[in-house]
Amino acid sequence: MKNAAKQWKLKILGTAALLLGIIVLTTYLLTPANAEESAGSSQASAKEAQAANSEMYTAYVDELQQANGKLYLIVDRIGWYQGEEADKVFEQRNPDSGIDGAPDGYYIINDSKEQDKIEVSSNAEVLMQLYDRDGTAKGTDIQWNEPIALSKFESLYENKNIVDLSVFPYHLTVQDGKVTKIVQQYIP
Repeated sequence: MKNAAKQWKLKILGTAALLLGIIVLTTYLLTPANAEESAGSSQASAKEAQAANSEMYTAYVDELQQANGKLYLIVDRIGWYQGEEADKVFEQRNPDSGIDGAPDGYYIINDSKEQDKIEVSSNAEVLMQLYDRDGTAKGTDIQWNEPIALSKFESLYENKNIVDLSVFPYHLTVQDGKVTKIVQQYIP
């Protein structure tokens, strides 16, 4: 009988310790500062996971293709350099040019004409700098990082009457194998 009473007391103590632990943990997690910290760390983890499945590179968009209701870009990746980095790469590749730095402050390397075909997310963000807004030369003024719909980008890309969008490099963000952001790089 003493053993049964002792076991019962141990069960009660164990249950009480468990409940107390749950109360302490819950109180700690629900304290506003700790809740924000906990949420911040889960958001950071989500961003880290997103970054792990994400890459950004610069490329020429050689072609747009529609297949099975999906849009694909045919791209030629390039090396894109600006500022001091452009000057350094320019000097390395053109030591006898007689020029102090990269013309216009940028330098492009395109040693390979290999192309990649990559699917574009249906909700991809498109930011443009210069394009034909109204069918006139006046409508091609520069407006930095102007958002446009992906469908508009498609129609503009095909229309080469005033501005040929295929001559511009684009900074592409690719996440989980799909282009999620297209940013036109203005070149003078």
